[in-house]
Amino acid sequence: IEKNLMLPKGFPSERPWARFYVKLYRAEGLPRMNSSIMANMTKAFIGESKDLIDPYVVVTFFNQTGRTSTQKNSADPVWNEQIVFKEMFPPLCRRLKIQVWDEGSVNDVTIGTHYIDLKKIANEQDG
Repeated sequence: IEKNLMLPKGFPSERPWARFYVKLYRAEGLPRMNSSIMANMTKAFIGESKDLIDPYVVVTFFNQTGRTSTQKNSADPVWNEQIVFKEMFPPLCRRLKIQVWDEGSVNDVTIGTHYIDLKKIANEQDG
């Protein structure tokens, strides 16, 4: 199937496999309020207020997804984790999607989304 794909002009028909490493270190200044439904119900019925979120990061690259661990009760989480994607080089996908999520007991909520253009962080010779 790979050989039947229509490749953009300038892409070699035979491409080697490569590993793409995404290192996630930390986040700063995440919102302190926990907006999950359970947090609001707990505050209303019991009076407890959990002000900090439980963040984790999801990285998407060419239909592949990786996730960090959840850092409990933190507005300034530190992960120091690495996600590895395996894809042909040069990749047809030209950007990474990075999302920070708040893990909730009922449902998770997206805090923010950012796209990184690979051309802006790649060497000129790397395609």
